[in-house]
Amino acid sequence: MGQFAARLVRVGVLCSVLEAAAECATGDPYTWPAYQPNLNYHFAKEHPEFKPPTKVLDDVTGVAGTVTSGWWCFRYGHNANPLVTEAAWTPMLKRMNEEFAYFRDVMGWPPDKRAKNGYYSTIYLFGSGLSTDKADNTAKGGWMGSVHYRGEHWPMVLISYYPVYSFDPKCDYRDREYQMGGVVHEGVHAILADLPGCKKAGWFHEGGNNWLTTVAHAQRTGNYSSLGWLSAGAMLAPFMPIECYSGWLQDGSFGGPSAEGVNRHENGKQLCTWRKLLGGTQYGECFAVFLGEVVSPGSVAWVWQNCTGRVLEGLATAPGGLGEEQTRRLITEFRGRQAMCDFGRWSAAFRALLEKNWGMTIWAEYDPVWIKCEPWTATCYAATSYDEASRTLTPEPRTLPGWSGANQIPLKVTGADRISVEFQPMGENMRCQLVYRATDGSVVYSQPVNGGECSLRMPKPAQDNVVIAVICNTDYVYEGEQTRRKKHDYRLRLGEGVSRTADIRGRWWRPAQPAPD
Repeated sequence: MGQFAARLVRVGVLCSVLEAAAECATGDPYTWPAYQPNLNYHFAKEHPEFKPPTKVLDDVTGVAGTVTSGWWCFRYGHNANPLVTEAAWTPMLKRMNEEFAYFRDVMGWPPDKRAKNGYYSTIYLFGSGLSTDKADNTAKGGWMGSVHYRGEHWPMVLISYYPVYSFDPKCDYRDREYQMGGVVHEGVHAILADLPGCKKAGWFHEGGNNWLTTVAHAQRTGNYSSLGWLSAGAMLAPFMPIECYSGWLQDGSFGGPSAEGVNRHENGKQLCTWRKLLGGTQYGECFAVFLGEVVSPGSVAWVWQNCTGRVLEGLATAPGGLGEEQTRRLITEFRGRQAMCDFGRWSAAFRALLEKNWGMTIWAEYDPVWIKCEPWTATCYAATSYDEASRTLTPEPRTLPGWSGANQIPLKVTGADRISVEFQPMGENMRCQLVYRATDGSVVYSQPVNGGECSLRMPKPAQDNVVIAVICNTDYVYEGEQTRRKKHDYRLRLGEGVSRTADIRGRWWRPAQPAPD
């Protein structure tokens, strides 16, 4: 251990209070225990069954027309783009009623603030002369907005002619499907804006939003084989924090939970401070899918009801939550499962994210850039250097884990019955575990450790003779610039049954055959 001996923090295997220390030390494969409590919350506990709305909230001026249908209404001004006709708004309102009926009646999510108070959920036409904006009728865009009316904020959807016209059967826009889905997305934002949770978690207002629509689609179709394409960033770059908006920035730091550190301007223009693909990580559903699949189906709803500030800190500290140690285990389990895309029904969807983006070159997304950064070749595995004398691996500094982030290091094993590495953290709150896919397709985990020997008895041979060492930081509290910029260093010494590192370009997460049910 040499120079690192004095830096090891809380050395030992992390044992449940119900496990004997002797058992933990054997290196037996580890089964992730269930979370207690499991956070399986349902909104019906706080929200009664709402009756369909019957009123229009007259909170803007300049209205030329109002169309009501079901739970929704569409309002436009005197200068509406001529492409916006009944042929577009009728199918738009039909789609919104169908989608939100499923969220409400099947998944149990409440409607937005307007509908809770008897008013139609509302879509306003941007650029049509309403008091919501001063744009002309050829302007494009779409957002969730809010109208301040009689001392209260009332969330609503504010969209231009372009997404509205996309619902017209005659529309030939190449992106019309995306535009129509975007209107649903903004409607979900209006629901989330009125919930008590995530007031300091801008990233979850996007990723948690997409989780709802993705899960709804999967449940309705029985197809769990795909996730939104921006979920790929979290899988390709697990060193990025979980609570991260705009990902790995060009200066090597990370965007904070609500885009702290992201926005910079020069000569009146916004600079691109993020990197291609990774800059959209906040839109990814990965962590929310993990919560819903592994913790409980109602755990995402629990977050929105109880984590009033940020997500991880709320999980650890909110009354009735997981507490500190289970939250650290949650981070560790999520990072371990990422290594083999082991997410139940969604496993194939996680693998597809890696397959479609593996090896792509990532740099600044567009000009003008803030900092010209070195291109990075996308692989979920951390590059390392090797000291042969001490058999010690040193990870590449630029992709060290951020807070709650992880490195995955692929290791070649000899076929021995037991393997081990020595984990040498150079800071607090770090954990190491060994993960591999067996030749029968199953996934095997070691006990996580927070320092010292991490070992695993191998009851089944490893596919391709490769085992992944997963090193993660378990900090769950965001404390500003220091947290956002900090990288968590460590060393890893190869032990018994481990011969060398495996190629970081190898797709070691692939199953050679379908995993057993």
